[in-house]
Amino acid sequence: MGNLAALNVWRANVSKHRVGYALLAAAVATHVATVSGYWYKIIGIPTLGWPQFNGILLLGHPGSSTNGAQQFWAGSVYHFMTGICFGLIFVFLVHPLLPIRNTFWGNVAKALIWGGILATFSALLWVPRNFPEFHPGFFANNLGWKTVLGIYVWHAVYGFHLGAFYNPLPETAE
Repeated sequence: MGNLAALNVWRANVSKHRVGYALLAAAVATHVATVSGYWYKIIGIPTLGWPQFNGILLLGHPGSSTNGAQQFWAGSVYHFMTGICFGLIFVFLVHPLLPIRNTFWGNVAKALIWGGILATFSALLWVPRNFPEFHPGFFANNLGWKTVLGIYVWHAVYGFHLGAFYNPLPETAE
């Protein structure tokens, strides 16, 4: 079976088993994006360790009552569940509303739009509201343009993988 045929089989299965493939796509997208956030220092962007940030939100800074491992794992579970929930929101609420055809690249574009929306909310609200001790300022600009760029790159990686894995056929082709 050629690459195109294999892709069409994948897409047909996505169309038939939306919930299962939605969960898979959201888990893969969250994992790949999370891992990529630790590699950004290679290209000069600050490391974005979202599991640690979420651990700080849940357990506070490491101290006498919590250690770094507890913080990391609590934050990881929270982070991955959040990523999966945002993936499901995309699949069942956002994807059907976007007026872009369900071609391979059309589905990727839909997910990249969703990733851009999430990045905007992250830079505008999530980072500034949850980490006032860093004085992130409006749109997290006080953290520097590279941090804001990193937020968008992280969410683009998430969106690309979400759209590539959750890639149903056009409605008429089902």
